[in-house]
Amino acid sequence: MAVENELPATAAPAPRMDPALLEAELFGLEETLNILRDELTSVAPSERVHVARHMRDTRVRIARIRMQLVHGHQA
Repeated sequence: MAVENELPATAAPAPRMDPALLEAELFGLEETLNILRDELTSVAPSERVHVARHMRDTRVRIARIRMQLVHGHQA
């Protein structure tokens, strides 16, 4: 029996309201994306799909944070 209140694994954490925290998280995610780009070229072909998926998820998180910063932290 499934737990009805369980959040999916991809659920985003609650939005952070402090712009300084958002900018710090954005910086960290952009650095992570740079590392993933480098990693994509050095991993085995069978592992590229996993790195590419992580890159996509990171880009989505970056976009959400940018929207929070631009639109008054309501994204």
